[in-house]
Order: sequence, then C-alpha cells, then structure tokens
Amino acid sequence: MKTPGTLPRARSTVRPATGGPGGSGLTTASTVAVVTVLTSLPVFLPGAANGLISAEYGWSSTRIGAVLAVYWLTSLAGAYVTKHASVPQVVERVLAVALGVTALGLGCAAAAPVVGLWVSSVLGGFVYGSTQPHTNALLMRRCPPRTRAFAFGLKQAAVPAATLLASASMPLLAQPAGWRPLFGLTAALCAVATVPLLRGHESPGPRTGGPARQRAPLRPDRYLTALSCAGFLGAMVGNALGGFLLLSLTTRGTSLAVASAVATAGAALNITVRLGTGWLIARRPEAIRPALTVLFLTGACGTALLTGTHPALTAAGALLAYGGGWGWAGLLHYAIGLPYPGQEQRATAYSQMGVSLGAAAGPLLCGALFTGAPQAAWWALTAVGAGAAGCALVARRGGVGGG
Repeated sequence: MKTPGTLPRARSTVRPATGGPGGSGLTTASTVAVVTVLTSLPVFLPGAANGLISAEYGWSSTRIGAVLAVYWLTSLAGAYVTKHASVPQVVERVLAVALGVTALGLGCAAAAPVVGLWVSSVLGGFVYGSTQPHTNALLMRRCPPRTRAFAFGLKQAAVPAATLLASASMPLLAQPAGWRPLFGLTAALCAVATVPLLRGHESPGPRTGGPARQRAPLRPDRYLTALSCAGFLGAMVGNALGGFLLLSLTTRGTSLAVASAVATAGAALNITVRLGTGWLIARRPEAIRPALTVLFLTGACGTALLTGTHPALTAAGALLAYGGGWGWAGLLHYAIGLPYPGQEQRATAYSQMGVSLGAAAGPLLCGALFTGAPQAAWWALTAVGAGAAGCALVARRGGVGGG
C-alpha cells in the first residue's frame, strides 16, 4: 500500500553495481552519455547546418523541419519496438550496432544529401529511440543507488551537449571546410566508437527482477501513463525552444550574436540543471515528483516571459525555459524506471515514446503559430508546460508502481 505523494518503492531486488572502479557505475554512465551524444547528432547537425544546406540546395526551413520531425517520429517507432523486447545480455553490442547504423546514415547524408539527409533521419531516429530504453536499463543494472540518479542526469545532459557541439562545429568546421565533410567526419567518429563497445561484456551478477519478471507484460498504469504524458508535453516545449528561440529573439531586434549567447547560456544551464537534479535526487529520493513539478512550472514561467518585448525579460525567460522546461529529462526517465525492477527498459520505452512524439509535435505546433502570431506560440507552450506539471502532480497522487 502506497501513501499518496510518496515515491513508489520497488520490490526488493539486487542490482549489480559493476560499472567501474569502486562500483560507482560512472564508467558505464559516461559510456552511455557518449553514445547518446553521437546518436543525437543526426537531428542536431542538420538543424545547426540549416542555413548552409538551404543555401546550397534551395531547401526551405519547412523542408528541414520535416527532416527533423522524421527523426523523432522514427524514434517513436524505435521505442515502440523496444517495449516488446527483453534486455539483451550484452547491451554494449546493441549500442555498437546503433552507432554503426548512425554512421551509415550520416555517411549517406555526406555523400548524397538530397536523399541522404532523409535516410540519416530515418536510421538515426530509429536507433536512438530503440537504444534509449536499453541504456536506461543498463544504468539501473550497473549503477548503485547512490549514483543512479546522477547517472541518468549525466546521460540526459548529453542531449543539450550534442546541441552545443553541433552549433560550435558550424563556424569552426562547416563554414571553412563545408558541412558535408563535417557529416563525413562525424560518421567516421561514430564508426570508431563502436570498437570499444564491441569489447564490452555483461558483468556477472543477478539480472534485475528475475527472468520471469523480465518476460512478464507491463501494463501501463496511472503512474506510468501520467509521467509519459508529462514527457510528451515537456518535450514539446524543449524542442520548440531549440527550433524557434533564436528566430524569436532576432525578429524582435536582438542581434544574432546576443541571441546566440542567450541560447548558448540556456543550453549550458540546461546541462547544469540535468546534472544538478541527478545529484540532488541521489541524496533526496523523496523529492523526485516535487522536483519534476517545479521544473515544468519553471519552464512555463520562462515561456510566458518570452511573450514580452523587453530584452532583459526575454533573456530571463529563455534561461528559465531552457533550465526548467528542458531540464527534466534525466529525472523523468529515472522516476519512471525506478518502480519497475526488471522491467525498466519496457517502462522507459513508454516515456521515450512520449518524449519522441512531443519532440516532433512541439516544433510543428510552434511553427504553425509562429508565422502569424509569435506570442501565441509561446502562450501555447506555456499552457503545455503547465499541463506537464499537472501530469507530474497526478503521478504523485496516483503513485502506483510495479508491473
């Protein structure tokens, strides 16, 4: 019997903590973070190179936006497939295959961009969505309780880190050498990164939850459904920010340099929040749901401030929106996986499906509203962020775990 508002307790189970020296699991967490960065690049590199691609091939922003949406929709398909699968004994091999497929897609984009960019989005999105639940299960299996929440924060901090890398690579590499060689270089990097993963092996120890529990179907309950919906709504906000914040600031008279600095600061704050909440929850596990609610509400306050015109207010809004409205990801997947020992992969497949769908829907909604009524776009995202907070509150009151 669970008390409303409390963290659902997992059934007693042993989780081997074999991720690195001293059993901290941080070696595993770092490996997962690197894989997350590399498998995110098929969506963030085309976004960062939007101007260069459009200038070379005459593509509109709508067409680039469709390429990015395809990534998230195929990511949804990948997560859906994974929720029916069991955790492989050697997860590293699955990750190596994912990086190899990502390399293939990026190579196609570099060699034949007109078709290859679509191929890269399809392949990259599918392997990203299908591997995220696997890596969530791997962190639960390899990381002990004292570092598990931080490991999830580190993994999800890799996503804004990928946006920073993609953005920084444009002036440093893409402009002087061309964006196609940059895609080719990234493909080679993904291919090289498969080598250490192929040497990986599952450390001995009991599997979480036992074989029977891993094979049992997972029925979505109120808790799982509410937090998956929170992920859907929250991802709408976060990914719309990535696509439209710079445009929103510059159309109001902010210089591109200042707007870029604000966006960069927001991404850096996002990384800090994801790591910081992981560190906090490792010490205060009972704060998971309140922390999620506060983050979503903070993001909603930020998008509300973005409806204004004063530069200081919009800059503050951008930071709040990035920090809260996109800083919840690691915490959400951790909160969903925790009450389902032995079924973390299937549970977080649901949250990944919600996040992937929201990541595609948010920019589409914002794009539809932005042309005619920019303020309406930010007000709509404010309502979406408040809805995500409401879903987190429902999950707190519903508090059901187990499968």
